[in-house]
Amino acid sequence: MTPFDLLKAVHMICAFLSLGGFALRGYWMAVDKPIMSHRVVKTLPHVLDTLLLSSALGMLYIWQLSPFETTWITAKILALLVYIALGMVAMRFGKTKKIRIAAWLAAMVTVIYIVSVAFTKSPWGLFAW
Repeated sequence: MTPFDLLKAVHMICAFLSLGGFALRGYWMAVDKPIMSHRVVKTLPHVLDTLLLSSALGMLYIWQLSPFETTWITAKILALLVYIALGMVAMRFGKTKKIRIAAWLAAMVTVIYIVSVAFTKSPWGLFAW
């Protein structure tokens, strides 16, 4: 296994765990589960996201590629910023539960787009098919 293959595997595993965790936390938020205030639930997403970002940067380094040299990576980065903003509204800053749930659903749609861009290597994502 090459270093790139290892980073890609770490990236994909962390993406799966991060997105699954975000989906679960969104459900818990919607049904007012007290586990949302548990320290691990608040800390683990940051650890996973740090590994996710670090592995992405490592792959870019191996490719010797600037993040904005390719349109599909640029699209992923811009969509990631949207996902982060929506996630912050969903998990922390939404004034009402309705706003938090709407932001969570929008973040989930955004992440479907991000994954589709990763698979298609096109900024069109799902629309490239």
